[in-house]
Amino acid sequence: MRNKIITCLFWLAVWQGAAQLTASKLLLPGPLDAFMALGGLVRTGKFYMDIGWTAARCIIAMVLSFVAGIPAAALSHGHEAVRTVLSLPVRFFKAVPVMAIIIYVILLAPSDWAAVIVCFFMCFPIVYTNILEGLDSVPAEYIEVGKIYGLAPSQRAMHIYVPAVLPQAKASVSLTAGLSWKAVVAAEVLSIPRYSLGYDMMNAKYYLETADLFAYIIVIVALSMAFEKVINLGLRHIEWHGYEGSRLSSGSKRVQPPEGSDAPDIKVFNITKSFEEKTVLDHISMAFEGGKVTAVMGPSGQGKTTLARIIAGLETADSGCVLIDSLKTGDGSGAGRTAFLFQEDRLLPWLNVYDNIALGCRDGNRIKGLAEQLEIEDELWKLPEELSGGQRHRAALARAFAADAPLLILDEPFRGLDTALKGRIIDRLWQQETAGKTVILITHSAEDAERLADEVQKISSKKVRFCDKIQK
Repeated sequence: MRNKIITCLFWLAVWQGAAQLTASKLLLPGPLDAFMALGGLVRTGKFYMDIGWTAARCIIAMVLSFVAGIPAAALSHGHEAVRTVLSLPVRFFKAVPVMAIIIYVILLAPSDWAAVIVCFFMCFPIVYTNILEGLDSVPAEYIEVGKIYGLAPSQRAMHIYVPAVLPQAKASVSLTAGLSWKAVVAAEVLSIPRYSLGYDMMNAKYYLETADLFAYIIVIVALSMAFEKVINLGLRHIEWHGYEGSRLSSGSKRVQPPEGSDAPDIKVFNITKSFEEKTVLDHISMAFEGGKVTAVMGPSGQGKTTLARIIAGLETADSGCVLIDSLKTGDGSGAGRTAFLFQEDRLLPWLNVYDNIALGCRDGNRIKGLAEQLEIEDELWKLPEELSGGQRHRAALARAFAADAPLLILDEPFRGLDTALKGRIIDRLWQQETAGKTVILITHSAEDAERLADEVQKISSKKVRFCDKIQK
C-alpha cells in the first residue's frame, strides 16, 4: 500500500512539473486544477446521471454478450455446421477496429443504445470463444462417468459441463469487464446520448474546458478500474469448497434400468480393436455368465480395459459384436444397467464425496452405509482433492457399488489398498455387492481371481477363439 501511494505521488509531481513547464492551463492544467474541476462536477445531479447511464450500458452489454455467447458456444460445441457458420463473424468482430463499428452502428441505432450495441459486438467474441474452448476441453472421462451412471442430459449439463467450463466463464467476465468501459465511452463520444460520460468529456474538449476534460478522464479511469476490481474480487470467491449435504436434486433421478433387468448374459464375438497402427484386441471371443463373477486376466497392454469399455458401450469395436441377453449392443444403450469402476477414480472435483457416490444412487442411507464399510464416512463432505489417493479410490468403488446396476465392471478394484484394508472391504462388501449381478473383474492378481471369481478368462497376445464353445 505504501509503495502505491509513493508511486501515485511521484506521477502527480511529474504531472505538476509538466503543467508548470507548459505554463498554460488551456493546454495542460495541473492536478489541482483538474481536482477542483472534479469538485465542481460532483456537485451536479447530471454528473451522477452520466455515471449511472454509462455504467448501465456496460453492464447491459456484458449481460447480453453472455446471454448470446453461451448458447451460441453450446450449439457450436454440439454442431460442427454452427461452428463453421459462426467462425467468420467472430473472427471479423475480433479484427475490425472499434471505431468502424461505432461509425456504422450510430447510423442505425438510437443514440442512447448505440454504445450498448457496440460494446456487445466487442464482448461477444470473447465470451463465445472462451466458453467454446471450455466446452471443447471438458474431460472425456467426466462425460463417460455421466453416461455410465445414467445422468439425464440436463444433469450432465448441470453437474459436468457447467462446473468444468467455470474457469473460462470467469476469464470471460474479467476480460469483458476491462473492455466494456473503453468500448462504451468511445461509442458515447460519437453517438451523443443524452446522459453519458463520453459525450460530456467531448463537450469539455469542444468548449476548451481542459480542466473539466481531465476531470472526466480521471473519473472514467477510476470507475473503469473500480468496476474491474469489484468484478475480479467477486470472481475470486467463486471457488469450489467442501460442503455438507447434497447439491443433487432429489427429483433428478439417474436413468433407471428397465423393469426386470436381471443379471445379463454377455457374449463377445470376434472383437477386434486397433488404436492407430496398434492392434489391441485381435478377434477376441468370450462369454460372461449372468449372475457370476468372471475375472479377466492378462499382461498389461493386452486389451482388458478396452474390452470392458466396448462391453459398456464406451468404445466401438472395429469388427465383431457384443450380445447382452442376446441383444446386439455396443452403442451405449446400457445406460443405467452398468456400473463401472475405472482405472482412474474419475471423481467430479466440484462435488463432495457424498454427491460423487450419489451419481449412482440417491439413497442417503445406502451411501452412508457404504462409506462406513469403506472407512470414508468422515470424508463425505470433502472435495476429492482433500482426500488421499486411497480414499479417492474407495469413494469411486462406493459409487460403483451404490449404483445397483445388474452389470458391474471393476477395473483393478483394490489397487493401492494395503492388505489389511483390502481384506476388511472384501469381507464386508464383496458377497453382498456382487450377488445377483454379472461382474467383470479385471485384475493382475491371481490370488484375487482365485478368491473372488467364479470363472477366469485370460487375454494374451495370441488370438483367442471361444466361438464354438459359446454357440453350443
